Amino acid sequence: MLTLFASVLLIKGVFSLIVFMPTEINVTLKSNSSIVLNCTYTLGVNETVNALTIKKKTSSGSYIELAKFTDRNTVYALGGEYLKGRSNIYGFDTGSSSAVLVINDVRCEDDGQYQCFVDYISKDTALMNLQNTTVYINAIAEVPTFLFASNNITVEHDVVNLTCSANVGNPQGLLEIWRQNKTSEIYELLGHTSVVYRDIENCTSIANLTVTYNFTQQDNGAMFRCSSRNKYTNSQIPAVHIGPVNVLYAPFNTRIEPSRTNYYVGENADLKCNSDGNPSPKYTWMFNFTEIENSSKYSISGDTSKLYFTLHITDNGNYQCVSSNEIGGHVFNSSSNVTLEVKEKNVDPSSSDIKSTCSRTSCLFIQSCTLRNGSSICSLNIWSVIAFVFIALTIISGAACVSLILSRKPRTKNNQTNGIGDVHISYTREKFEDFGGYADPKDVKRPENGPIKLDNPYADPVDFQTQYAVVQKNWETPVKSSKDANSSDTSNLLNNTDSPNTGNPSSSETANTKNSTNDEKTPGSTETSETIPKPPNVDQTSTSYINLLLE
Repeated sequence: MLTLFASVLLIKGVFSLIVFMPTEINVTLKSNSSIVLNCTYTLGVNETVNALTIKKKTSSGSYIELAKFTDRNTVYALGGEYLKGRSNIYGFDTGSSSAVLVINDVRCEDDGQYQCFVDYISKDTALMNLQNTTVYINAIAEVPTFLFASNNITVEHDVVNLTCSANVGNPQGLLEIWRQNKTSEIYELLGHTSVVYRDIENCTSIANLTVTYNFTQQDNGAMFRCSSRNKYTNSQIPAVHIGPVNVLYAPFNTRIEPSRTNYYVGENADLKCNSDGNPSPKYTWMFNFTEIENSSKYSISGDTSKLYFTLHITDNGNYQCVSSNEIGGHVFNSSSNVTLEVKEKNVDPSSSDIKSTCSRTSCLFIQSCTLRNGSSICSLNIWSVIAFVFIALTIISGAACVSLILSRKPRTKNNQTNGIGDVHISYTREKFEDFGGYADPKDVKRPENGPIKLDNPYADPVDFQTQYAVVQKNWETPVKSSKDANSSDTSNLLNNTDSPNTGNPSSSETANTKNSTNDEKTPGSTETSETIPKPPNVDQTSTSYINLLLE
């Protein structure tokens, strides 16, 4: 490496001589190359130069004189005799302050450190000053030699020495070994070395480098490179590449695709076996530990990695793929298993195949069509049965409700008010009912002289010589009635109602008259008229309330 060293003596303006010389010179080793050592100085007031000497540093660390310059002559020193045939020297004088040594036909031995040494006098005092410079002879690094296994083939876990050697040139040459993964463009440095042998005369720097490397599966396809270079290698670095490396390894990571395990009868099984290995593995297929071969049932691809067959119910079981390769006379195996479950196909009613097949089959509305082994079958659909029973029960219940409603005939009520306290009520129904249930008619104690006629359902039961009021009474529908008759009957009813309370004899006469009138009607007559007597103490408000109840 170029080293610069300078020493200038400046003593606060008393001693002012300065020496100039390049601190570093780089020369390429060529037939017409030269080294120019120019030593220049500047003088202060009352300063004179006695002598100027150019020296070179030896391997022992001392300096030898190559040339000596004075204002009167310039000569080669004893140590510079080897330069006389291929160098020139130029001295200084009163008109020049430089001394020059030019070395032609540069050789490797010309590199090293040179020194310009100046003796001068300042005000009658002898002094000195110097300046160092380093010359580098640049030798080009050569392409290295890279040693590796034969044909770039190795086996996994093999430990291999990667050996590289080259003339790395000058200065400061070195070797480097790199690795590049097959999936990356970046090199990884495995090791480097500096110069182990240097031939100065021939400008040769020999370097050797050995890296011990353990190969794995990941190194399969990788590239290795050895490069040589030095400090001034600016162009493309000399290098040699090895690879891609072929790393042999046993099969591993064996797997069967797809991972599906459930099938239906009639489907096709397409099984593929994959495995990592180098060389590429071969595959063997087995069913329930019995080897499968190409046949009318099974079809195996040319590289034996794929198996095709149509599934039957008897194809339930274990399928195994065994991958194997051979390395160095040894066979290595790896396997993977999958268990297939084959079922009868359940028909999907939405599929077009089933629809087209079932369209030709007539099934009852409580049945559904299914496809089994290619044939359509009508089977009972439990949900259809449940729906049918539910609908039937709903219809029966509805019919029963309608029948009960229709069995009750409508009734019409006609209320007329002829004045305060005069109420006439007539019924068009054949039966008078629902005046409020208090007792059953059979509970009524009938008198000995005949049946009881209920003229006023609102009257006190005592009026009828009974213990309970008879609630339900059969009434015949009146056909004709007149306003006068109604008015008269209403008046009679009111009078009749008052008789039990007042003891008026006319009440019984009125009642007898009424009964005789009723008895005089002919049996064949369809005209009947019975009126409801007014309850006792009935006023206009009570009459309106009765009308409201009857409505």
